[in-house]
Amino acid sequence: MYNLKGFMVGNGATDWDFDVSPSFPSIAYNFNLVPKSLYDEYNSLECVVYFNDFKPRSGKNITRCSELWDETDLGTSGSFGDLTKDLNWYDLYRPKYGEGLSAEERTVTTMVNGVEMTYKKGRTLRESSPFLKTLLGEAKPGEKEYTMDLNASAYFNDPAVQTAMHLDTFNGTWS
Repeated sequence: MYNLKGFMVGNGATDWDFDVSPSFPSIAYNFNLVPKSLYDEYNSLECVVYFNDFKPRSGKNITRCSELWDETDLGTSGSFGDLTKDLNWYDLYRPKYGEGLSAEERTVTTMVNGVEMTYKKGRTLRESSPFLKTLLGEAKPGEKEYTMDLNASAYFNDPAVQTAMHLDTFNGTWS
């Protein structure tokens, strides 16, 4: 048995006590995405928020920690959620991928060797990281999910691309 704690394997989120949301305030501050006053207050309250709240939030004042973390939806700026909601957490140098599509909106048809076939464009986090399906459950009908790889699925399911790649005998869709 190997102890892999501290090693990065594929996805950078390998230890939920340190990765993703607990580390994001420092990352956001060091990328100059949030003001020092927000970062300092968050830290002075010892706030800790976990991805999708799979662990309870903690801090000296949970209500204030939540105000500092969550999107307010009140049209005011000032929380981590407000100031970073349009960012791609996986790569701060890239825009967000096509976010907010339901399974119905992702369903597309294409022709494969003269046969119309259906596929879902892109991949959701639940699909690319199966443990999230265990944590979050199945998507509800109509639920919009963060969707990656939209361009790749459209490209590889394009009949002209499949012909150019000599996939004339391929009998399915790429997903």
